[in-house]
Amino acid sequence: MRSGKPCRIILFVLLIMLFIPLAQPVKAQSDTVFYIPVKGEISPAMASFVSAQLDRAYREGASAVVLEISTLGGRVDSALEISEAVIASGVPTVSYIKDKAISAGVLIAISAEKVVMAPGSSIGSAETIPITEKNISFWTGELRKVAELRGRDQQVIAAMADKDIEIPDLVDKGKLLNLSTAKAVELGIADTTAATRQELNGWLGLGSARTVVAEESYQIKLAKMVTSTAVSSILLTLGLGGLIAEIFIPGFGVAGTVGLLSFGLYFAGNMLAGHAGWSAIILFFIGIVLLLVELTIPGFGFPGIGGIISIFASIFMASVSAAQAVVSLTIAIVLSIVLAVLLFKYAPKSKYFDRLILSTQLRNEEGYVGMGDYSSLTGLEGVAVTPLRPAGTAQIDGRRMDVVTLGDYIQSGERIKVLRVEGNRIIVSKIG
Repeated sequence: MRSGKPCRIILFVLLIMLFIPLAQPVKAQSDTVFYIPVKGEISPAMASFVSAQLDRAYREGASAVVLEISTLGGRVDSALEISEAVIASGVPTVSYIKDKAISAGVLIAISAEKVVMAPGSSIGSAETIPITEKNISFWTGELRKVAELRGRDQQVIAAMADKDIEIPDLVDKGKLLNLSTAKAVELGIADTTAATRQELNGWLGLGSARTVVAEESYQIKLAKMVTSTAVSSILLTLGLGGLIAEIFIPGFGVAGTVGLLSFGLYFAGNMLAGHAGWSAIILFFIGIVLLLVELTIPGFGFPGIGGIISIFASIFMASVSAAQAVVSLTIAIVLSIVLAVLLFKYAPKSKYFDRLILSTQLRNEEGYVGMGDYSSLTGLEGVAVTPLRPAGTAQIDGRRMDVVTLGDYIQSGERIKVLRVEGNRIIVSKIG
């Protein structure tokens, strides 16, 4: 019996030695304050960017996440997505209003646990567009819900979105509430002020913490660039110019490629910004198809008109606003006309455009004749001067004639026979 006691003692000592390392305190990670810019228009691209950065901050064990806000608002659905991501982030969150948190920016700002404002900044004016009772009721309800969750004054927050709310000595009925930094701190909408990141970190008790600033994604940068009036006008000019050039230049070349790439960038940027949906893209391609159909029909009819209307309508649907669409399209149309005039004026004089523009003239002295009554040619034989696929040129009765087959391909130099003449159409077939 006693012989088992030393074994039990040894086993007990081994167990203690095994668990001692586990009992040691885990070395704390170095403090990190993660800054996420919420700058510019609130869009689906912005929502994806903020959500991804919040996940990154959580994975890296950030001590705090600061949403650095400077926005005039944007899409309500994107603001709701950002708000939900901030609330569920699992990381201490702070909203730092650098200059303005307007419209949808209000919801994002109050979604954080703490709100800090820079001197001279403002928060408010959160009315929805379009202004309907249903929209205002829904939006105000969301603002009240988040304000209650974060311990902010619900009535004050709601007054930023609903003109019917009147608060004595603060906002009259019929006006939206907008608060300055001092007033927001006084009413408890903001917790304090900070002029710099360093000052903010100090207030959080993280003055010596490492600061990490998330960079805007390429989606955000592309959306901001493309949705500007200047860039959108340039892209539309290149798109329309390329389209016009392809109509008049045989084959598909550089002009068509540049035009499609320009339209692609225009729609991609506006989709990332949340202005365009797939309906605008589909309508644009319908317009292109209608124009291609028009090219196969002599004259200019309903397919051409429908194609132009479809393309213009898709541009309007994808634009930031109707006003910007009008400005961008006007500039693009004027510049496209100027480019077309310059192209047709100077291109024939330049050897570099010889391959793009058909400068060959069909002269009578070279054997070409105008169209007339060719019924007498029926049954005559001739030779295909150019490949007939199915249209081309043939020499019949010593004259060069524009002819067409019934769909067959005939190589140049092969013998042909005129089957019949229908108006100005000389229909031929291969002999043999």
